[in-house]
Amino acid sequence: MEVRFAGPVQDGPEAGNYYIALSTAPGLLSGPTPTGENWTHYVLYQRGRFFFARVRTVDLPRSLFRTTLPPEPYPRGRVGPDRRTLVVDLPLILLEPSGRLVGPIKLNVVTTDRWNRPLDALGRGPDDPLGFVSFDPDRELFRRVEAPSGNAPPGYDIVGVTISLHVP
Repeated sequence: MEVRFAGPVQDGPEAGNYYIALSTAPGLLSGPTPTGENWTHYVLYQRGRFFFARVRTVDLPRSLFRTTLPPEPYPRGRVGPDRRTLVVDLPLILLEPSGRLVGPIKLNVVTTDRWNRPLDALGRGPDDPLGFVSFDPDRELFRRVEAPSGNAPPGYDIVGVTISLHVP
């Protein structure tokens, strides 16, 4: 996955958080929301480091953005040379131990300030609970999604996501 931003990704001591939220839960409308609902897994970029976690409680209370902590350090992420992209390689086996998913993976990208208040997300922004993207690895190899820009500070303003499936 590659997530593109309008400005350079922030990673100093006052920086916010960058989440790639995933859901493998069944249901067309049960994708990951900007407030933390319906997340089953996530990748977090925070102050120069990547983390990965499974969420034990899938349905988190609305408007109480929180995640299962502590996430584990994750070595398969990097910031692009232009500092405007986050690139994450995520083996499907991390989402489903058998390696065989049933149905699509639903994905959202959420940026927050350092207090975990949402700044931007896919779709129309942090107030769009249906802004997530569905990607079916059984039927798709590539998907590019553009997001509206100008609705968050540049380093947190999501402008697009590219999802590609690679077979080792």
